[in-house]
Amino acid sequence: MPSVNQIPFTEKYRPESLDDVVGNEDSVNKLKGWLEDDSVPHVLLQGPAGTGKTASIVAFAKEKYGDDWRSNLIQMNASDDRGIDVVRNDIKRHAQQSPSGQYQYKIIHLDESDSMTKDGMNALRRIMEKYSDQTRFFLSCNYSSKIIDPILSRCVNLPFNRLDDSEIRSILTNIAQKEDLTWDSEAFDEIIDYVQGDARRAVHTLQMSIDDGEVSEETLDFVNLQASQEDIAKMVEYAVNGEIEDAIDMNMRDVQPQITDYGRFCQDLLNVLRNSETINDDVRFFVISQIGQLERNILEGANPEVQINSFLAKIPSIQYSSIPNYE
Repeated sequence: MPSVNQIPFTEKYRPESLDDVVGNEDSVNKLKGWLEDDSVPHVLLQGPAGTGKTASIVAFAKEKYGDDWRSNLIQMNASDDRGIDVVRNDIKRHAQQSPSGQYQYKIIHLDESDSMTKDGMNALRRIMEKYSDQTRFFLSCNYSSKIIDPILSRCVNLPFNRLDDSEIRSILTNIAQKEDLTWDSEAFDEIIDYVQGDARRAVHTLQMSIDDGEVSEETLDFVNLQASQEDIAKMVEYAVNGEIEDAIDMNMRDVQPQITDYGRFCQDLLNVLRNSETINDDVRFFVISQIGQLERNILEGANPEVQINSFLAKIPSIQYSSIPNYE
């Protein structure tokens, strides 16, 4: 396994230029087109974690500013600095400053912008208007629906989607070759299946799975720490059959203790529901539509145990009721 002192692969192999960014070509090409354009707008990069949003912003800054990129890219996590006071003080102070060097603008990157308070967003909107001559805001978020309309209207939206399997495999293979590793294609298959298009998690999992210069199915203990789809399917089957106490008991006993990544759990739950032969199609489509809300509630800090049990309890109710009653 890797040494604790080893540089994280997610940093060691962070893209140095936009050409190095894998996936999401349309959005990346938009950024490339702005490298020589001083009329670049404010930008909103929206999509799931691990799809290259922050990597693309840093790569853009490195190409745009060269050696001056660190002084012209100010990065802040909006989930930590989310209130109106931080916006009025820290963000406003940075926005007022002129760019370093002979450049028309600098960049303020606000990560997890969808975690800001409404008051904070309203204050940010006014700052974006007032200091647009010397500052461009690059906002990144998981859910653009949480961003207020006045900010959305001032930004060009660049969607970032989960990478496909071939793109994740390309990233893993490139790093394995540079690290002079030996690997089994089956091991990469398992990593790819585990990460579900999350490049950052794929790179982290690869590093954690190295044993004496080798990555094999036997070294993937970290990857396997996840609730199995078989257990999830059994839990859903109980709920479909109206055996809600058994479904909840299985969640508490066999499923929840094994969940290390709720995003992955929701993806596995989606796959189970999609492939289930015991759920009517109209019920299946409605229950699938609720998974996004389940994941969002958990990521926003709601109790996962309560959220999953509540989701399970809906299934038999919907199964034996009129769907429109639950819209």
